Amino acid sequence: MFFLGKAALRPVPRWALVREDVVTRVESQLEDDGDALQKRLDGAYRDMDRRQPELAEWLAEQVAGRSDDLAQSLGYFLIVTVYLAFREAFPSRLSAIDATHLSLARETFDADAALRRDDPSEVVETDDLVGMTQPSLVQFIQHHLDEAIEQAGESPDLDSFDHVYRTVLVEVIALSHAVLPPEGHIQSGPALA
Repeated sequence: MFFLGKAALRPVPRWALVREDVVTRVESQLEDDGDALQKRLDGAYRDMDRRQPELAEWLAEQVAGRSDDLAQSLGYFLIVTVYLAFREAFPSRLSAIDATHLSLARETFDADAALRRDDPSEVVETDDLVGMTQPSLVQFIQHHLDEAIEQAGESPDLDSFDHVYRTVLVEVIALSHAVLPPEGHIQSGPALA
């Protein structure tokens, strides 16, 4: 995938795309309510903490720091669901994200957002670009974000929801670039870290 125009985000290879059927399958596995859902999410978070410790720690810090309980619950649900979607889609090809790769994902997200914020003629937002690279995941994230904001009533804590949204998008970027190429894939050009 290539971006038209300017972008600080790196394109995601086609072989790292999380398909819609995978997102649907993961979502259906999390249809339980209450204690059963919490148990599944906690188990999946423990798996992420074991396999992706740098990412899990950063995500936990970002979500736990929210003062709004609904935003915090949404964040936990989304970070775990996004992780599960990548694990389901790429069970043997998802490499561990180290501090350098996590920092790169955060910095490119922030740089792209600044690039777009500083150009009044820019009509595409950073989340739109992430959505172009992982459309099914971003659609899922936005759907649940919209539902949570609606559930919050007349005075949602939009700063907390925005922080959670940006955090989950950084997770999508980091995990997208942690997917190893399929067996036998020949890389053209230098690898992008």
